[in-house]
Amino acid sequence: MNIKNLVISGLVLLLGTAIVGKAIAQELTEEQKTVTCRLKTEVDQRKSNGQKLVFVPLLGTVRKQVSSPFRATLHPNMEYTFVATCDGNCQDLKLTLKDANRMEIAGSQKTGELATISFTAPSQGEYEITAKPGECKKAEGCSFGMGIFVPASASVPNASKIPAEIAQFRVCQ
Repeated sequence: MNIKNLVISGLVLLLGTAIVGKAIAQELTEEQKTVTCRLKTEVDQRKSNGQKLVFVPLLGTVRKQVSSPFRATLHPNMEYTFVATCDGNCQDLKLTLKDANRMEIAGSQKTGELATISFTAPSQGEYEITAKPGECKKAEGCSFGMGIFVPASASVPNASKIPAEIAQFRVCQ
């Protein structure tokens, strides 16, 4: 194989990657961008207040009065903070936390555009976190996002490896 073919192939690969990356970024709706940027702001604020993101942020769409559950293994004596937000089409987003027996053990507090739950797990186990909007102005539903935080000094065995720059947050720059 000659060097000219390698150089041309490399340039085509770089150009293709740039085009696809731009196309992916453009596929986000304004609602999804709003949620993503609200989460980014919250991650930045919590980082400056001594907390860190434990899992990659969850982003999704949920319809009026429909629950969107997620499961996570929580560890004992660890203070977790669950934070969720939704787009401008959403009103009254609620979070609930249930234990392994599906018993509700915590409900969210609302502060502005955010719903939060602070919880210290009494024992290791699987918990269910549910996001549910009271109202969505659009029939296709509301975009929402959620992050899970712990103190920056905490060591969480099953934590995601969070990159220095979260790819989803690039749309906020």
